[in-house]
Amino acid sequence: MTHSLPRDLRAARLRALGVVTAHVGDLGEARDAVDRALVSLDEQEPPADLAGTLLEIAWATAGRTDPVPHVAEDDASAVLSLLAACCHSSLPMAARIALMLAVAGGFPTDEIARAFAVPDQTMERRLAWSEDRARALLGRVIPDELTAEPLDSVLDVLMLVFDDGIIHPHCHLDLPYEAVETTRVLVEQFPAESEPRAALAIMLLTRARRDARVAPDGSLIPFGLQDRSRWHRDEIDEGLFLLRASRRQNPSGPYQIRATIQSEHVNAPSAEDTDWDRILALHDQLMTLAPSDLVALSRATALAEVRGAEAALKVVEGFGLDSHLYHATRADLLSRLGHQEEADRAWTAAVARVRSAREHARLRGTLEG
Repeated sequence: MTHSLPRDLRAARLRALGVVTAHVGDLGEARDAVDRALVSLDEQEPPADLAGTLLEIAWATAGRTDPVPHVAEDDASAVLSLLAACCHSSLPMAARIALMLAVAGGFPTDEIARAFAVPDQTMERRLAWSEDRARALLGRVIPDELTAEPLDSVLDVLMLVFDDGIIHPHCHLDLPYEAVETTRVLVEQFPAESEPRAALAIMLLTRARRDARVAPDGSLIPFGLQDRSRWHRDEIDEGLFLLRASRRQNPSGPYQIRATIQSEHVNAPSAEDTDWDRILALHDQLMTLAPSDLVALSRATALAEVRGAEAALKVVEGFGLDSHLYHATRADLLSRLGHQEEADRAWTAAVARVRSAREHARLRGTLEG
């Protein structure tokens, strides 16, 4: 597994990169300066002020001769400006994910290329193009009262990184771990915001089940059949703690509702004890607050548990979607109703729309709520 930045160094690097980028105006040049500064810093005794020292070295490495900007310890505006530019909706999602790995994870181009299964030169061109597209957004000052929206965009990309690592654990990068550690940095740097805590709670409550998710033969075990004694209780406890802290700050964020859904699953002593009425009600809230096709399909799974597969199938077939999850959800409901031939056709349609055999196995076995 590739070496990952420790959290204190990850946080210091992000702060230095945010400040240098805002003044240089070129993300590629700033990344090069900060990463060369990291190498230089690695050759010294660990400084008392890691973030400040790294910024000073990076500032000089970038060729700046003017005084190093003073950045208060609790000022994360440069970090938010940088990450918001890299996660802006004007960029394709693949570009946002690649930039997140480069900017927040500090991974070199060849490592990111391996994660995307493309040649190094291809990823180098993609990153250069993405950095150029993000140039106009760099250094934007985001008022404190408008922090939530760009921060949510950053969390959306981190959640995609996390989810992709859960679905494709064969990647040489531990993507769930990377997403967790960067989200921890956001929790530390934006303590007044509730959604980073809720997003981190989702990640921990999901990742805690990793040892129970895969059978010895490599197949994926359905959620309801997992050996709950193999779940990582310490991560579940931390996730539940973060969820409670998020609720005290703001009781209405979409990530908070999603974390609450996950908490209903992990708090149930067994699959049979799951409170599906509560989970369905939470999905109804989520559909009002942040509707999406994915939420609608997840709600249909909960609806099947509460009102039966026939009622859920009627709702699903009214969506008119053509995604792999749509066909997989429909196949599962048809199978429950005993319509096996039609279910097999739906599974075939689902498999035709997934990226790998691993995801195929996930569809057949782990459509989790």
